[in-house]
Amino acid sequence: MIASRLAELLVRYSSPTLAGIKTGSLFSLPQCFNDDLKEAIVQFNCSSKGKNICLVPVRSDKNRTLLYVYRPSFLKQDLRCAKCRNYLKELGYPVEKAVACVREYIDRLSKSDEFLHEIGFFLGYPADDVIGFIKHGPKCAKCKSAWLVYSDIAGAKRKSRAYRTCQKIYMANWRQGKSIENLTVAV
Repeated sequence: MIASRLAELLVRYSSPTLAGIKTGSLFSLPQCFNDDLKEAIVQFNCSSKGKNICLVPVRSDKNRTLLYVYRPSFLKQDLRCAKCRNYLKELGYPVEKAVACVREYIDRLSKSDEFLHEIGFFLGYPADDVIGFIKHGPKCAKCKSAWLVYSDIAGAKRKSRAYRTCQKIYMANWRQGKSIENLTVAV
């Protein structure tokens, strides 16, 4: 039951990541982290071995678990961006290793009462947009696409359209019986 619910939420909220067109996605499952959910995550990661994708729990309470699915090699590439790298380095992140950065984010989030907005770097959003949101808040954004945009509006709109199209195609395929394994692209 949990594995099928997890798979459906992965398709609904993480299609661009599953398709290999986005670094990462964050979504929540309306239940606490328990042995069944742990097993479903392990099962997804095992079935996706060799596809450059990983699912990890980020935070959990008694009512929900926040999950992060990402492409480690994409994140490694994103962390090569000087603005992203320097910003995270100033915050004390170990930017030399993408997996260590993910662990650091999870650790920091577990100790914080607030949501940490540097997550945008881990989702593949442009550095200028992540930094713009952190520094100026939502009111100064030039537009809203799949995220709040502070720099390249045209590029953000193109990516947002691609993400929405991907999500529609993936949901249609999911409803027609395609498995999460078949929908997860190897890149």
